[in-house]
Amino acid sequence: MKTIRTIIFVMCMSMLAGQLFAGGFALTGVDSRSTSMAGAFRGLADDPSAMYWNPAGLGFMDENSVSLGGTFILPKVTWDPSGTTVVNNPGYGAQEYEANKKLTMFPSVFATMATSPRLKYGLAFYVPYGLGTTWDAYKLPGSPFVYEAGFPEDEMKSSIAVMDLHPSVAYQILPNLSVGAGLSLMYGTIDIDQLKFPDPSNPYALITSELAGSGIGFGGNLGLLFKATECLSVGLTGKLPAEVPLEGDASVYLWTPAHPDDDGNLVPAMKLGGKSDIEATLNIPAELALGFAYKVFPNWTVSLDYAYTMWESLETVKVEMKDPITIMPGMVVSESELILNWENTSRISLGTEYQRGCNKIRGGFFFEQTPIPEATQIPTISDVGNKYSFNLGWGRQIGQFGVNANVQYMLFDEREIDSAGQTANNMAGTYHSQSTSGNIGLSYSF
Repeated sequence: MKTIRTIIFVMCMSMLAGQLFAGGFALTGVDSRSTSMAGAFRGLADDPSAMYWNPAGLGFMDENSVSLGGTFILPKVTWDPSGTTVVNNPGYGAQEYEANKKLTMFPSVFATMATSPRLKYGLAFYVPYGLGTTWDAYKLPGSPFVYEAGFPEDEMKSSIAVMDLHPSVAYQILPNLSVGAGLSLMYGTIDIDQLKFPDPSNPYALITSELAGSGIGFGGNLGLLFKATECLSVGLTGKLPAEVPLEGDASVYLWTPAHPDDDGNLVPAMKLGGKSDIEATLNIPAELALGFAYKVFPNWTVSLDYAYTMWESLETVKVEMKDPITIMPGMVVSESELILNWENTSRISLGTEYQRGCNKIRGGFFFEQTPIPEATQIPTISDVGNKYSFNLGWGRQIGQFGVNANVQYMLFDEREIDSAGQTANNMAGTYHSQSTSGNIGLSYSF
């Protein structure tokens, strides 16, 4: 009994940690033009989205502007537990499951002020981090194993978003050198559900947990832009690590169904556990990046970026419950520091822009590593492997007005975790993921 209680306790706390960080949750970028160039924009940074990519780019702007945009993402994530110990659970089958499809929209707004020859200002609002998947894969086994009412219909769900209100300033030190900085006022939200099986010898005993929270934190970014020649410019940027304190609530329940015992007597169903307010911290990783932009011809630009993101800040996380949840006598869930072992990643982006008349054609490709190790891979993590992104965009300037559009297709490496690789924090199986997204933006300069 003591061993089972220990297993249940560890599983409860690992679920809360897995929920808090449900994947490599950074979006691929903001703004249509820069995204269509695969984010290879830090060495160019010549439009208002510089506030995200490289705030030093504001220093070379000579027009006031306002721009609006929106990114639309439709992910597809599948998980197939066939051939693993997971499929032996009566709630799963030897088949491929697909997360519920949902089109998600992330808005962005940029405004710049360039009335001073050297000192420039900007204000932006965008969503740099966002993730969401919902699963209805587990099926209750049915009579005589009948559970209490209220068992979640969508047993696995993740929704994470960080919104950034971002004032920026840049100063042109020399005719060919500018520095800039931005402040991030971040509002983060999470809403995560999960299902676990604490005792492999008893697959009918289930643990469900639901966690929701929100909070405000601060961060920032720095940038330098150097125009080495008329054709070549170099950008160097850094994002500061940040913390978003979260407050919300969590519930943890152990479900055991009604079932016959060895003597044929019916044991009643039980639902044990409860709810509590929680405190936790959402860590936002630091980043260093270097970008180059080269004008091959006056109407043709090629750009290259390298970014290093320090996801190791998510190695551990602590969740505190203000009111400890009693699962059963002698077993209480209160707080724990847990290991996630996220890893630092590299991203290489290549982009191009070709202008013909009033039209601009853009394209880009990037490769990015996944920070998620196999030991913490679960179905709600849509970042299942290294990513390959293909982008195509178009823009047109009509007087003081501009319009930009972009389509993006992203493919992930397949990830396969066999039964030997299953841990308390992951679920074995074969994972596939891909996403299609679009972005449209409107701008006005004056």
